[in-house]
This record gives sequence, C-alpha cells and structure tokens, in this order.
Amino acid sequence: MVVMEAPPQEVVIDRDKNHNKNNEMRFVIFFILTITLLSCAKKPNYSEIPQISYKSFNILSQDSAIITITFSDKNGDIGSLNQEGNFFITYYFWDNSLNKYVVFSDTTLLNDTIDARSFPSPSDAYKNKPISGEISLLMYPYRIDNTIKKLKYTCYIKDNAGNQSNIVQTPELYAP
Repeated sequence: MVVMEAPPQEVVIDRDKNHNKNNEMRFVIFFILTITLLSCAKKPNYSEIPQISYKSFNILSQDSAIITITFSDKNGDIGSLNQEGNFFITYYFWDNSLNKYVVFSDTTLLNDTIDARSFPSPSDAYKNKPISGEISLLMYPYRIDNTIKKLKYTCYIKDNAGNQSNIVQTPELYAP
C-alpha cells in the first residue's frame, strides 16, 4: 500500500482584509463612544434674566476696593454697549447713633441711593449664547469717608434687554 501525501496547501491570509475590518470596528466603537459622551454633555440651562451671586470684596487701600460677583445669562446680552450703567450698587453704612445700617444717599447730584456703574460686554462670540463668569468692579471710593468702619452693599445687574438680575447683598464689611 502506497500512501501518498498530499502536497501541503498554502494558506493565504489576506492581511489587508483583516486590517480593514479592524479599522472599521475601531471607527464604529470610537463613533459610538463619541456620540455617547457628547449626548451626556448638557448645555447650561440659564435663565434669560441674569442671575448673580456675591463672591468677594477686597479692600485695596483706604479708599479703593474691588467687589466681585459671579453671573450667568442665557443669551449673553450683558455688559454695557455705550457706557450706560448696568451694575447697580446701593451702599449702607452702620450708624452708631441709630444702632442700625442706613442707606447712603448722594445729595450732591441726583439725590439718589443707587450708584450706577458699568462693565464692558463680552466678545461677540457670546451673543445669543449661554454665558457665565465673574465681574470684578473697582470701587473708588468705596465709602463716603474714612470714619465709616462697618458697611455693606446690595447690587444687581441689568442685561441689554433691560432684564434685572436678582439682588445680592455682601456680608458686613469692616474697613481699616
């Protein structure tokens, strides 16, 4: 009996075909992961009416200080376009004779209790887009005279559509 061996068959592996399938699979997995991650990222749900919160008050010298608030706005229409006031501050000082806080009234010009300041608009890239951040405003002077040692402020902002934010109050502040 003669056993004939079959010649060895050559196995051909199409590496390009397997390589293409692996690349396709990697792309599909990457695509699914990307879509999943992007769907998890939520757009901020800010109000059209600006919202603010008090952050800090830093005294720089006998007559200057910086007040900082945080803000959010749905459509990015904050900041002064033409130097009109958009940051409104009411100043209160402790009156020792009355044993309470008294609102400061500016009798020199408008007999007003609200000081209107302005801060600039953010870049045009934020128009009609949600925005949040900080506003720091230099206050010079921050009190009517150096004898005032205990004071506080309330403040709010307005957006360009005229929407007034909530009003925030600083804690009691002690001046040197």
